[in-house]
Amino acid sequence: MSEYIFSIRRDGNAQLDGYEGNDRQLSIPSAYNGHPVTVIGDNAFSWQSFIQTVIIPDTVVTIGEAAFSWCESLVHITIPPSVKTIGEWAFIGCSSLSEISLPQGVRKINYSAFQSCTSLTSVDIPDSVKSIGPEAFSECRNLESVLLPKALTSIGDCAFSACEKLRSISIPDQLSSLGSNVFSGCISLSEFVVSPNHAVFSVIDGALMNKSESTLVFFPFNSGIREYTVPDGIRVIGEESFAGRNTVERIILPDSVRTIEQKAFYSCRSLKSIDLPDSITRIASSAFHSCSSLESIRLPKGLSVLEYSLFYACHSMSSVRLPEGLKIIAPCCFSGCSALAEINLPDGLLEIGESAFEGCRSLESVDLPGSLETLGQHAFGSCEMLDSVSIGAGLKTIPSRAFSRCQNLNHVTLREGLEVIESEAFDNCENLLSLQMPSSLVDIAPDAFNECRHLMLFVYPDSYAHNFAKDYSYLYSEV
Repeated sequence: MSEYIFSIRRDGNAQLDGYEGNDRQLSIPSAYNGHPVTVIGDNAFSWQSFIQTVIIPDTVVTIGEAAFSWCESLVHITIPPSVKTIGEWAFIGCSSLSEISLPQGVRKINYSAFQSCTSLTSVDIPDSVKSIGPEAFSECRNLESVLLPKALTSIGDCAFSACEKLRSISIPDQLSSLGSNVFSGCISLSEFVVSPNHAVFSVIDGALMNKSESTLVFFPFNSGIREYTVPDGIRVIGEESFAGRNTVERIILPDSVRTIEQKAFYSCRSLKSIDLPDSITRIASSAFHSCSSLESIRLPKGLSVLEYSLFYACHSMSSVRLPEGLKIIAPCCFSGCSALAEINLPDGLLEIGESAFEGCRSLESVDLPGSLETLGQHAFGSCEMLDSVSIGAGLKTIPSRAFSRCQNLNHVTLREGLEVIESEAFDNCENLLSLQMPSSLVDIAPDAFNECRHLMLFVYPDSYAHNFAKDYSYLYSEV
C-alpha cells in the first residue's frame, strides 16, 4: 500500500495520484484508510514502462487524463463496470496493449484516449458510448476491427487515422457528425456498411458520402479504379478524401462541386488529369500537393485565390491556365513544379507569396503585371532556366532572394515606381550582365547583386542607384 500515493478528495473518497513501486502486475487497492478509491488521477502511472498488467477495483469511477500514458509494456488491463469516465490521453502510447474492453456506462471516448496503441487489434465499444473524440484511436496501426455502437452520434477529427489494417466500418444509423480526416491513412479500408435509409450517410461506388452536406468524405484506397466520375450533386470534395490514392489517373468533377477542401488529392501520385468545373469557388491549401504525375491544369474562372502549397512538387505539370480574376497566389503554390516552362500571370493579380514559384527549374520567362503590389521572398528562387523577367510598375519592393540562384537570368526590366531592392534579391544570378536602374529607387541592399560578377548598372546621374554603384564598386554607365 505504501507504494501507492493517495489523496483525499472533497467528497471524502480517495484518489490514486501515483505509484512508486516496481511491480509488473498491479492490483490497485479499493480503499485507502477506509476511504473508497474512486479516481485514478491524471498521470498516475504515466511512463511506468515496466508495468504489464493492471486490475482496477470496482470502486473506481474515473480514470484521469494520461493516467496510463506511455506504459509501453502494458499488455492487459481490467476496467470494471463502475468506470464511467476515461480521460484524454488515458492510454496513449500503450504500444503492447493488444485488446481493450470498455465497460457499459462510458458515454464518451475522449481525445487521444488510445492513440498510438500500435498492438491493439480489436476494441469492444459498449452501446452506452455516444461520442468518440478526436484522434481517439489514431495510429493504432494493427487495429483490424471496430464495432461502432448503435447509439453513437459523433466521431471526432482523425479518430481512426492511420489505422492501416482497418478493413470495414459499419456506420450506425444514429451517427450524424463525422469530423475531418476520420479515416485518413486507413489504407486497407475498402468497405462501408451503411443502411439505405440512413439520414446522413450513403455509399456510392464504394465511396462514403455525407448526404446532408453534399460532401464526398472518403474514397477507398484499393478500389482499383483508374478513372472516376464524382456523382452529380456533390458540392464538396472533403479533406484528404482522395489523399494517397495511387491508382486513380483521371478524375471528373461535376458542375455541382463548389469547394475542394485541403489536401483533398494530396499525393495522388498517379493522377494525370482532373476536370475542374467553373462552378468551383475555392480550392483549399495543399489540395494537389505532390501529385507528381499531374501534367496540366485549367483552373476555374471563379477562383480569386490560389492557396498555400496548392500544387507543391507537381513535378510533371508543364501547363497551367490561370483564371482572369486571380488576385493572390499564396506561398509555395507552385514550388517545385520543375516541368513548368511558362506561366501567364493575369492583369489584376495583386500578390505573389513567398516561394510561390521557387524551384520551377524549366520556367523561362516571367512578366509581372502592373497590378502586382506584393512579391514574396524567394518567389522565383532557383528557377534555373529563367532568362527574362519584367517587373510591373505597381511593385515597390523586390524582396530578399526573390530571384536568387536564377543562374541563366539575363534580361531584367525594372520600371519607374520601384523603390527598394532587398538583400540577395538577385544573388548568384551569374548571367545578369546589365540592368537599367529606375530613378525612383531609394534603397538597395549592399548584397542585392551578390555574385553577379559581370553586372553593369545603367544609372541616372546623381540618383540613388548612381551613388550605390560608386559606393559598392559596381560597373556603371550614366544614362
